[in-house]
Amino acid sequence: MRLGTIAAITVGCATVLAALSARLPRQFSRATVDVLDASRPIPFFIQDGSGISGYVPNDRALARWAFDAWSRESAGKLKFVEQDTPNSALVRLRWVSAREGLFGETQHVDVGGKPGALVFVMPDVDQLGNELATRAHNDPLLRDTIVYLTCVHEIGHAVGLPHTQNFGDIMYSFGYGGDIVNYFMRYRAKLRSRDDIRRYSGLSPSDVTVLTQLYR
Repeated sequence: MRLGTIAAITVGCATVLAALSARLPRQFSRATVDVLDASRPIPFFIQDGSGISGYVPNDRALARWAFDAWSRESAGKLKFVEQDTPNSALVRLRWVSAREGLFGETQHVDVGGKPGALVFVMPDVDQLGNELATRAHNDPLLRDTIVYLTCVHEIGHAVGLPHTQNFGDIMYSFGYGGDIVNYFMRYRAKLRSRDDIRRYSGLSPSDVTVLTQLYR
């Protein structure tokens, strides 16, 4: 994606698979995080992932549902509106390949004087270890679960939430350990069809509490 004149001001937390170099506090204040301007609809852009390993066209819908999840759980305080081009988007989601060395990442940026974010998501589940990759290949809903929850996690960083130590949170970091297969399977167990993903945000009550504290 061409970033133009956007200047990165803070590198966001790495994804659910990235190990942390230091333990994060359980509590934080509004002043310690970058939050988006929620006084008006927040423009976002999802880049076409054609040619990216593991990407399928339906992944765009998963990303849209991830934005919808944060809006819904914020009780409407966050309103996202999709853009056809990245030029005016405050949040830009880009699909990345394994060779770029990212499973997912969020970078906080300044966009025309407003807080924004670049979100990177890798749709190639082959990179997640043999057990999870094998299950995902045999179960399309698990594969979609992984991509969807990664989008939700990274958009969570975009709206200002940090990693947590609570395994039940969408913002949990595997830098603290934990069973990655179980993490994704517990969400997968809720699904009977792909459309069910639209019903279950993946956020925990703790995630929602932090979100509503940030956007009152």
